[in-house]
Amino acid sequence: MNFVNPHLLVLLVICLALFGLILSRGKRMQKRFMRYAQSHMYSHYFRSHSAFWVSFKLFVLCLALAAIIVAIVRPQWDYVHKETESSGMDIIFAIDVSKSMDAQDMMPSRLMRALIQISAFLDQVQTDRIGIIAFAGVATLECPLTDDYEAVKIVLGSISTSNIPKPGTNIGAALQLAADAFVTGQQQNTLILISDGEDLEGAANAQTKLLKSKGIRIHTMGVGSPEGYVITHPETGQEVISKLDESSLAELSRITDGDYYRVTPGGEEIQLILKRIYDSEEKRINRKRINVLQEQYHLFAGLALILLLLESIIDPRRKKGILAAENTNEA
Repeated sequence: MNFVNPHLLVLLVICLALFGLILSRGKRMQKRFMRYAQSHMYSHYFRSHSAFWVSFKLFVLCLALAAIIVAIVRPQWDYVHKETESSGMDIIFAIDVSKSMDAQDMMPSRLMRALIQISAFLDQVQTDRIGIIAFAGVATLECPLTDDYEAVKIVLGSISTSNIPKPGTNIGAALQLAADAFVTGQQQNTLILISDGEDLEGAANAQTKLLKSKGIRIHTMGVGSPEGYVITHPETGQEVISKLDESSLAELSRITDGDYYRVTPGGEEIQLILKRIYDSEEKRINRKRINVLQEQYHLFAGLALILLLLESIIDPRRKKGILAAENTNEA
């Protein structure tokens, strides 16, 4: 058994106190009566009402109050099956966190610009589920699909190029992980890949075709400049020029009927990609079957109503015939 408002159970102490007062009611009334009259007059003075039925009415009222208190505490027991629905789409962001994303041909850096774009995207969605994949030499699922956007923003704040498990850029690994991260059996899932396009492993195209067969559409966002930026190679220490490879990113999108967008400081591409997603994808209804405890407060509310009705029909007055017979005997 579970109580939604267990702190209100303390109110039952009031009922216990009232029960105690009812039990001692007769003695207290008789003691007060004796201050003004002799004790043998007590039964004569109150003979028009039955002491038993007066006390019974008060007991019934106390029981009704107890039932009302239990009802507002909201007891729950017995599990029931319930289906929940939420409208929206599943969207996963795959973010390149390789060392080339530290290049500052986009201020403050390519990676920071990508994270800013995703945050701006999150501010404009409502019912969609969002997931985060970070990839360099390997890919990791940083945040499974969720509609808790604050949690997603916390994950974004922890992403950097300094804690990657393996250097390099393996877009294919990110695509393979994305294929498993989406809910199976659903169509028209959306993957937004943000990278400078330098695929050092060269396995992206094969994985892109796999995603297309699963109904996953890829939109790519290129970060950086075609002219490139000089960075230090993480393994050799040599200085190399890292350039934005727009053609490779555009090809990945083309295979799955998606679009390529180049990230700009103004962020206009966020509006374009949102419009593209919502115009082309039908919002789905996500259904989930869960077990929940069944509310039982109505049982106690009904009991309280019955007790109040019972109290209202109880007449504590003694019948006139009985009173007349007693008067005759006394005479």
